[in-house]
Amino acid sequence: MINHKIRKGISKTISIETRPSDAYVSNIATIDYLLSTPALLSMIIDGSCELLHNLIPSEYTTVRYSIELSHINPTLIGETITITVKKVKDQKIFLDIVGNDPSGLVCSGKYERVIVDKHKLMEKACRRLSPI
Repeated sequence: MINHKIRKGISKTISIETRPSDAYVSNIATIDYLLSTPALLSMIIDGSCELLHNLIPSEYTTVRYSIELSHINPTLIGETITITVKKVKDQKIFLDIVGNDPSGLVCSGKYERVIVDKHKLMEKACRRLSPI
């Protein structure tokens, strides 16, 4: 069992000002003024790390196990997105994601992260690439 300070019910609201680089741009289409789903996912990942990483021993980190996200409404670049993460249990951390802008709901979802030993994580990654 990992000795951490993460407890069920803790939460953090993270307000992030979106930037022009957060718009949807691809080889096929560009939507210059709307927040892209990849940028939204990045905000969720950064926000959850900000919430969790100071609550675990330094030799550990958290990694994504699964994420389920509904990007329900468009929001303009420059609007503030607020992401609230909550609900944790043991080494598995279950997060509820709710994103809002001044007009209402932008996204909602569930996100699971797991606390892992940094060195063991790297060893596992190297073993997967090395022939036995």
